[in-house]
Amino acid sequence: MDMTLSRRGDYVMRSAITLARAFSSGEQRKIREVVAETAVPATFASQILADLVRAGLASSRAGRDGGYRLIRPPEEISVLEVIEAAEGTLHAERCALGEGPCRWDAVCPLHETWLEMTGALRELLAQTSLAEVAGRDAAIEAGTYRLEGESHRTRPSRVSVADRVEVEAPLELVDRRLRALRSELGSLAAAAFVVTAPGRGRPQDEPMTSAVEARVVRAGGAKGAREPSNRRYRLEIAALTDLETVRFDATLALSAIDAERCAIAAEGDFRAVSTRQTVGRTELERRARRALRAFLRALARALDTPPAQ
Repeated sequence: MDMTLSRRGDYVMRSAITLARAFSSGEQRKIREVVAETAVPATFASQILADLVRAGLASSRAGRDGGYRLIRPPEEISVLEVIEAAEGTLHAERCALGEGPCRWDAVCPLHETWLEMTGALRELLAQTSLAEVAGRDAAIEAGTYRLEGESHRTRPSRVSVADRVEVEAPLELVDRRLRALRSELGSLAAAAFVVTAPGRGRPQDEPMTSAVEARVVRAGGAKGAREPSNRRYRLEIAALTDLETVRFDATLALSAIDAERCAIAAEGDFRAVSTRQTVGRTELERRARRALRAFLRALARALDTPPAQ
């Protein structure tokens, strides 16, 4: 018997956890931020967040500084409230043995047990706060959460990866081109980090992508300081598909090899949460190395090529 939430319930729970983790900062969460952190489809996110607003659990504010925020502290919101915001009141819609003999037309032998089970589930969900679930989510993200007993996910979701490529151009030129290349990073990231699903009624090379975002931000030194012989950037890649959620957070370091060449070294954490399959650590590391290598090669080619005039 499947005891998981419906797709809508799943998305509402994920969104509530994101709002809970942002509550202490006082920040409003934009829809795009919720999408990036939860893998809720962008076309569906506004409806999901509206469920929390209608249930009186969250508020919304329009405008540049607007967004979504919990109305009450997450310690005061139960998991039951969040689930029922999406699923409606949790109850048995029909008798557990509703198709039995005619003498069971009013009640069945399992009736009382089923009522007790439903009541116990509601009580457990009511006693579990959204803050507790958000705390578990933070521990899982940090890799410090340990689940005793059976787990429905046995593979790791995060591995560290590093790689390096050389670019046939001087460091100063590559530094300028990298900053000018920001609008193209998304397509480079999609080609390297997004998986495809052959045999599912789609062409094998068609990305099943709902969103891919990539940005690079230079980590500058003190104002007025001389330019160092190397450059450092923060690289963030987020790819959301109907197969998985991928995040890659890394440091990019540019260093001069000689007057005509430089190197780009990347080091960071690769995270992938699949909705279709279980992946072991060895396979996840192989996937991460392959994706990073493909991205760096594509980036090097783009930086090698002078921009069109």
